[in-house]
Amino acid sequence: MAARRKIVEISIADADAVTLGAIARSRTESASRVERARILLHYREEPSHYAVARMVGVTHQTVQRCLARAVRFGVMAALDDSPRPGKAPEITEAARAWLVSLACQKAKEPVS
Repeated sequence: MAARRKIVEISIADADAVTLGAIARSRTESASRVERARILLHYREEPSHYAVARMVGVTHQTVQRCLARAVRFGVMAALDDSPRPGKAPEITEAARAWLVSLACQKAKEPVS
């Protein structure tokens, strides 16, 4: 006997669906955001992990992960990557801004 299909309940507002459609068709967005937008849009039409995975060209686990992120953080927040753990930056934002402003200044004339 096969297990029952588990449907994840996510609600995508019409305004979010329009934004997701624009991101899914975008040629300038990152590939991961485009893929996740396509997953969410296809799942809205056909709530099946396997069917969406076939349509988008990913595994069903990828679809499950994306949907879990949408339930946990919200539909639009599910498009972004999670912050990665790692070493804290050694240079502060203020020091970085000063360095960029210094690099953008015109070079001084050499003294003869």
